[in-house]
Amino acid sequence: MIRRLFGSRSTLGLAWLFLLFVSAFAYAMFQGGFVSWFLFYSYVPLFLYSLAIAFYSLRDFHITRRIEKHELNAGEPLTVTIDIERRFPLPLFYLVVEDHAPENMLKRHRTLRRESTKALLALGFGRRASVAYTIDDMPRGEYRLNAVTIKTGDIFGFVQRTKTFQIEQSVLVYPKIDPMMSWLPPDHAFGGRRRSHQLLEYDLTAISSVREYIPGDRLSWLDWKATARTNQLVTKQFENPVNQDIIIVLDRTADREDESGTRFEIAVALSASLADKALRIGSAVGFLSLGRDAIWIALRHQAEARWAILHHLASCEPDGGADGFYGFDKYANQFYYQSTVIFVTTRVTERMVLIIYDLANRGLAIELVLVADVLDQSVFGRVKQLEAMGVVVHVDRGGRLETLDRAGDSLATS
Repeated sequence: MIRRLFGSRSTLGLAWLFLLFVSAFAYAMFQGGFVSWFLFYSYVPLFLYSLAIAFYSLRDFHITRRIEKHELNAGEPLTVTIDIERRFPLPLFYLVVEDHAPENMLKRHRTLRRESTKALLALGFGRRASVAYTIDDMPRGEYRLNAVTIKTGDIFGFVQRTKTFQIEQSVLVYPKIDPMMSWLPPDHAFGGRRRSHQLLEYDLTAISSVREYIPGDRLSWLDWKATARTNQLVTKQFENPVNQDIIIVLDRTADREDESGTRFEIAVALSASLADKALRIGSAVGFLSLGRDAIWIALRHQAEARWAILHHLASCEPDGGADGFYGFDKYANQFYYQSTVIFVTTRVTERMVLIIYDLANRGLAIELVLVADVLDQSVFGRVKQLEAMGVVVHVDRGGRLETLDRAGDSLATS
């Protein structure tokens, strides 16, 4: 019972306190004189203070955690404040406050240590105190902060008291987005590098036929020569509308050559930047994430699509097996004609080449974003094969995208 109340170390410390008390009293009684009684009475206040610490209930403390921003972008600082309140002002020589950092945060952050979220206070008679700490350069991820531990004791360390408070809160760190990304999706209608703010755009240079005017047709579509010839309003008919949809496919396959996960983090950041750029120029964006399980985010516009995509990218992991495109066919049927499909990956496999070949034959525009330091001959050959199919291949170069014709020579290895 006593060990459960105080803990094994404090129980042993109390035993030593009582032993020292009895020893000091016995020494004073048998030795007598000023020095022996002075030592005894000097020890009594320390003994009583240690007893008070031992019986002081740490339930008297009320701990709260304040997080400045629950949603961040990668690279931004996280600021956390721990507020401490108590009702009974027992003087405390010291108080250690530790906010337990999540294991995944300790694993991902390069410089964060457990001691970084720990602080020492001289609380004294105070009833309120605050401890703040800042974690710079937060990495992407979803983090759950749970426990806050306080620890105190007497001056000599005979008695130590510890209590942990469960305060569950979460922090979501989105991947870093490059708003200045130079990438633009291809324009099927005019062959340039421009996009309309409309989902569908008719090719006004490709007139297939004419028909009678229907209320609601644009005046600019009227064929005035045919109207004058037939003495009734005639409207031009155009080729099928151009699809402005963009679908981003992220390969979450675990790469043996990327044990640190650096290239995967770049791939995630590129996916976020591509989605952001496509939404800002008015395209509808769909997102397919392939790993241990497949996550499909249907085509949407603006805020709804942005939130859904970034929320997934904040917490995704490279957890895919050897066949990272398992089940791809199930979702490929939802890729509409003339959509632009962008594959973001850290590797190029034979299966990926076959999948892209099939999509290209269905009339979809394909782009490949490859994150790689160097390309061996087999990968370089597959990339060249994709280019021969008309696939636009981009290679990440220090956070910048370059087409293969500019970066390929320096990436290829013998």
